Amino acid sequence: MDGLDIGKGELIAVLGNNGSGKSTFLNVMSGLLEFTGSYRINGRPFKELAQAESARLIGFLPQEAALNMPFDAFYVVLTGRFIHSDGRMYSRGDIACTEKVMKRFDVFHLKDRLFNALSGGEKQRVLLARVMNMDTDIFLLDEPFSGIDILHQIKIVDVFRRIQSEKIIMVVIHDLSFAIHHFSRFLLFRDGRLLYDMKRDDLSTVRLSEVFGVRVGFVEQDNRMFVYTEEM
Repeated sequence: MDGLDIGKGELIAVLGNNGSGKSTFLNVMSGLLEFTGSYRINGRPFKELAQAESARLIGFLPQEAALNMPFDAFYVVLTGRFIHSDGRMYSRGDIACTEKVMKRFDVFHLKDRLFNALSGGEKQRVLLARVMNMDTDIFLLDEPFSGIDILHQIKIVDVFRRIQSEKIIMVVIHDLSFAIHHFSRFLLFRDGRLLYDMKRDDLSTVRLSEVFGVRVGFVEQDNRMFVYTEEM
């Protein structure tokens, strides 16, 4: 593809097999990897942005986020507000934002527990709440649903929907049926490159089969689209 133009108001799913380039794409967008070509945010070349400025624009949840420090869950989420602080202490507003986002992601009841003592799914929700607490214009989320039960996955998508008109939200996800039901735009990667950029109505079994290397089919029931796959 020649170029990619992304604006606010869409829930964007980044799809493809393992090693197809999804995580590399998000790492480039976050500034963690070097790149060639042109990459602009609000019309400005990304390479001209100071690190502090890009940090206030982009919230990034990497695929293998880890935090092995004896902090309670509240403090972990609170650190997401660091980019808005004076660098020395957090304000009452930062505390209020942290409480609000923890309640949104259903982790407020874990606020006094040590992060390292949480289950895998609880840790993931705490780390996601931390990123969302940054309140950046752009959220790049690499497999944020990993290890999270279906109830909380749906709650998380509801949070995304509430803020999508004001944010850019790109999510790497492996559950194709879930992605098609909840997301509106799809970036499809294969062999290290972006193969297709499509809206939900443009998705086709032929293109999805090409991307994933398996035969993909749709089944519609009760006005919902379900996906099935089989070997070619």
